[in-house]
Parts: sequence; structure tokens; C-alpha cells
Amino acid sequence: MPVIFDSNGRLYSTLTYNKEADFEKTVVELADQIFGPETIYIDIKKRVSGNDLVTIPDGYLIDMTVPDTPKLFIIENEIVSHDPFKHIGVQLLKFAISFEDAQLSIRNFLMKEIVKNETSHNRLQEGSKKSKSRNIDAYLDQAVYSGFRAIVLIDEAREELHKVLEKIHANISVLELKTFQTDSGVLLHQFDTLYDEYEETLLKDKLDSPSRSVEERAKRKERRANSDTIIVPAQEEGFKNVFLGENRWHAVKIGAAMKERLKFIAAYQVAPISAVTHIAEIQEIRPYKDTGKYLIVFKNPAEKIRNVPNNNPKYAPQNVVYVKRDVLMNVEFLDEALGR
Repeated sequence: MPVIFDSNGRLYSTLTYNKEADFEKTVVELADQIFGPETIYIDIKKRVSGNDLVTIPDGYLIDMTVPDTPKLFIIENEIVSHDPFKHIGVQLLKFAISFEDAQLSIRNFLMKEIVKNETSHNRLQEGSKKSKSRNIDAYLDQAVYSGFRAIVLIDEAREELHKVLEKIHANISVLELKTFQTDSGVLLHQFDTLYDEYEETLLKDKLDSPSRSVEERAKRKERRANSDTIIVPAQEEGFKNVFLGENRWHAVKIGAAMKERLKFIAAYQVAPISAVTHIAEIQEIRPYKDTGKYLIVFKNPAEKIRNVPNNNPKYAPQNVVYVKRDVLMNVEFLDEALGR
């Protein structure tokens, strides 16, 4: 287990959540950091009671990061001590099967809850104004009727959970939220985000602010949200044998909100080439074994493109990054496509 030790000499240990309610409270507190400020998170268990399909989940999330394509996610907050089949699998399978029939009830319920909360109502209005929708009612309809999606937020995602979710064959993603604390109670949270790009996402409680500026983070998030291409770093052997040889790429971690947006995959060949050299259209993205990662299958063999080199070794992709294909194909250096 890694040791977390900050510049002020404070030692952090893993905080084990024994009660789901405590974990849910943390999720609510960090909702804007995990999901983004252009989202609406509705904490169902706190707001309402009931045992019908509409009120069973832990929460609903409306993602308006890309205003013209709002999306609805069912949220399940779980702790690792819970049985992945009884507590998570059965619940989500029920939702996946019944979601289409319950959409109208869910839509009406969400609107009722949103108008009760000024912040949520304002966010829905702002998202609607930025889109082509005629009003907030049509905008919410667009989100709800866009298909079933779910997110499991958990303090530790183990193989057993991924195995259960893979059997459901539905659009379900997993985000981890881990909490650490000092003996004096200072907290540190590490979490996956809705638009994950394998970059450090630490939120500190009573610690210094993150070094990356708010403006830079906002620009990065906007780029990701508008991207349609995933760039994967590739060693020579893997590139030749898998990317070119099998017309696919294995074990890719993809943000929950990015799966549906991706249309292309590009290969960044690491040093000494240090450039994006090939691109392929994506045919399918599906779970890769029980890893929580994905297998990307190409529609056709990857095409060779003009090399797009990385101009700054400091920013050489170590993990996946997202770009817009049209931008990538028209820049001299990769740094430009990434807005660096």
C-alpha cells in the first residue's frame, strides 16, 4: 500500500467506509469535482423516500457538459464491503430492463426535484439556453430519452464487480473514490472523473489548492468533452502486433462520459518516433475481461497519416488523451491539438 505524505509532514492513511451513508455524503460533497459544474446531481435518498423504480437509485446525474447532447446517468453509490451481485448487479439489471418503460415517470420526477433547487434549476436553464432546445422541458426530455447509462461510484473497484457488470451487457461505468485522512482528521480525496483522461485528480480538504489553474482545468475539460478521438501511446511491439496486426487495442481506460463520443482511435508511437502516426475508425468499444477497462475494435485497418510529433517532451502522452480528429489532422504539433 502506498504511503501518502504531504509537504507539511502529514501522513495519510486509507479511510475505510463502514457505512454506505457516509460514502454517499462524500459523493454529494464532491459532486461538482467528480462530475463537473455543468451537471446536476440529484441525491435521491436524501430528498425522497419510496420503493418504486424511480426512487430506488442513489442518485441521478444530468450531464450538460456538451450542451447539445445532454445525458442522463443512473448513479449507484456503493462500498467495497457490499456484495457486488446482491447490492449492485441485481439493482442495475432491474434498471436496465425496466428503464425504457419508466422514462416518463423518471422525467417527471426529475423535473419536480430540479425546480425545488435553485442551483439545479439555473443549471438546467443555462444548459438549455446554450443548446438548440426550445425550452427546459424539451431539454430534459432529450437527456432522459437518450438511452440507459449508469455509473457505479465505489471506494474500491475489484475484479468481482467488473465481472458482474460485464454480464449485464449495459452501458455501465465504474468510478473510484478513495479517501485518506491524517490522525487529526484532515482529508484527502482521490477520484475518477466523468471525463477522465488519466490525469491526477486530487481534491484536498484543508490543504493547498491544486497547482493547475481553474482556467486550465476548464479548457482541458472543454477539449475532452468536444473530442471524438482517443490517442493511445504505443510501444513498437504492441503497435505492430496489435494496433496494426489485430486492428484493435486492448485494456484502455475510458471516461464514463467519453465512450459514446469516441469515433476514432489514433496511435502515438513513443520515442524515438514520438508522434501520432496512424488513425482508425472505431467499430466497437466493449469491456476488456474483468479489468474495468475496454477493448477498442477498429472498423478498418488503421491508416497512416502525416506524423504529428510531440514538440515538448514534458507533455509526451503517458496514457490516453482525447482530441478532435479535425484538429489533430490540421496541426503541426500534438501540443497544439491538446491546447498546450
